[in-house]
Amino acid sequence: MAADRWFWLYRATAPSARAQSIQVINAAHAMANLGRDVTLAVDPATGGVTAEAVLRFYGLDPLPTLHLHVLPRSRTAGSIAYRALFSAWVAQGGGIALARSKKHAREAHARLGRYFTLVVEAHEVDSLQLAASGRDGGPMRQLESEVLKAASAVVCNAPGTLALLRDVHPVLPPALVAHNGTRCTPFPAPHVDAHGVGYVGSVRAYKDLETLARAAPQISESVHLVGAEPTDPFAHALAKMAEGALILEPPLAYRHVPERMSRFRVLVVPAAKGLFGEQLTSPLKLWDALASGVVVVAADTPAMRAAAGAAFIPYQPADAGDLVAAVEMALGNEQRRESALEAATVRTWADRARELLAFVESVR
Repeated sequence: MAADRWFWLYRATAPSARAQSIQVINAAHAMANLGRDVTLAVDPATGGVTAEAVLRFYGLDPLPTLHLHVLPRSRTAGSIAYRALFSAWVAQGGGIALARSKKHAREAHARLGRYFTLVVEAHEVDSLQLAASGRDGGPMRQLESEVLKAASAVVCNAPGTLALLRDVHPVLPPALVAHNGTRCTPFPAPHVDAHGVGYVGSVRAYKDLETLARAAPQISESVHLVGAEPTDPFAHALAKMAEGALILEPPLAYRHVPERMSRFRVLVVPAAKGLFGEQLTSPLKLWDALASGVVVVAADTPAMRAAAGAAFIPYQPADAGDLVAAVEMALGNEQRRESALEAATVRTWADRARELLAFVESVR
């Protein structure tokens, strides 16, 4: 399996503060920075987006080995351009297509499968998630099965993802668990005038931010939600739930995340009960937070433990009182703070890229 040429089978929207976009663009950049030839296509978030602007948004330098293409904004024109780009990549020698999208993987393999090596990247088990929400997971299970049979290897973001994938599809190609990482290094030192408790990330219902909102009025320092779009009704509903004790701040370009994190005394990484929060997640902001030097309070789920071990002060998901107690411990118990900080490790996208390359070489 040749590992010198890579194509990301995924169309991230960029520039964007969404986790998928951050993960895909930083992972591709890290691979290119290790000297691999990487091709990546993105859908522009607005008109006039350039490859240079995308990299600048994420705080990344241009690389001669990273071929970042901004697709046309029209859905039809974008799809045509994306297929043409992939066909040209195959015609120039192919290599490894890393499929973050199963639909893209199936289409690419059906058209040109014998000319490249397919590696599937799984951050979810869609068929199980659909079934858990009461919908029919059968068609998605069939798609997963087709793609996994075509793949030479599979990479999962968390141990729970791989375990669930094996439950649904017992026969898998060689598999690797490769957690996410951070590019936010070196982090600025925690600010001498640091104050408040911060959540930095996307504002989504499945992240159990309601628990943070319910806890906010009882926390002794100000609580900030960084990532709230000004017109987002859910964010404003959270602020109302918090009775004015939750300060909403707009989303940040990824390059500005370290500085904002460094000004908090405590960072909160919530997660909800259920498949995603308990088994399928390796939160990007967890890795950013662990690199920050700021003490972390996080939901006590198997997924969080698998990623961070003892490097955070835990609270029970959906329990606002337990979250208040954990935050107050993080604010006031110096021994407990130091214990969590000493256990924290910095994991970068470069670390993940090296793991992926070693794995690909091992299954050649």
